Amino acid sequence: MIDIHCHVLPGMDDGPASMDKSMAMVRLAVADGIRGAICTPHWHPLFWPNERNAIVIAVETLRLRLQAEDIAFDVWPGSELSLDADLEAGIADGRLATLNGGSWVLLELPGAFLPSGIDNLLLNFLRSGRRLVLAHPERYHFILRDSARLHAWVEMGVAVQITAASLLGRLGPEIATLCRVLLEHRLVHFLASDGHGVENRRPLLREAYIAAAEIMGSDDAWRLVHTHPQAVVRNEPLPLVDFAPLSLPRKRPWFKFW
Repeated sequence: MIDIHCHVLPGMDDGPASMDKSMAMVRLAVADGIRGAICTPHWHPLFWPNERNAIVIAVETLRLRLQAEDIAFDVWPGSELSLDADLEAGIADGRLATLNGGSWVLLELPGAFLPSGIDNLLLNFLRSGRRLVLAHPERYHFILRDSARLHAWVEMGVAVQITAASLLGRLGPEIATLCRVLLEHRLVHFLASDGHGVENRRPLLREAYIAAAEIMGSDDAWRLVHTHPQAVVRNEPLPLVDFAPLSLPRKRPWFKFW
């Protein structure tokens, strides 16, 4: 398995504070069957101003430590980018990190409110030649209220990443139910750990992969943890010829209840 969203680099955000804690995360991931991860520290201009050059250096430092301890685990540079007015310019001039330096971008939206003009922003990103992965939309309040919006974005060309802990019910039953619905309707392209440590938000995928396989079948679940992540690492489009999204059931209008 390959984890495309993991905060494993030490001292860069709210992930591990030291290299020893990063290595503990790696050992946990390896034992779970994960063979590599895209390292995605947060980028936020106010809180976590982690730019590409610093991330590349941190990844190489971690890679050298892995080699020194003879641990077979691949690491690639990336970032979880927050929506910001400087985002597009930062990607264009190379200051901000894409996933393994390619055209794939991991984008985090504010979870509490729907950003103004977001549909046009996503469309403009895609038209510019970028490929978008939306980070953990199952945790966004506006998607919980109206999952049909996510269906429209997928049809637009946006790829979706859900978090293993969300599917397993560790963030609440409502989020777990939404994950199941999204999986059933082929609106998920990646299953990632969003790992931050070894106690909470751990870098694990196997249990969630098994749960996904029970919902959508083992072949389609394998896409989420191997086939699609491998395409991102190689900077290729996702193989989606036989993975078209299925329409979500329409919510009944409130007056139908009466």
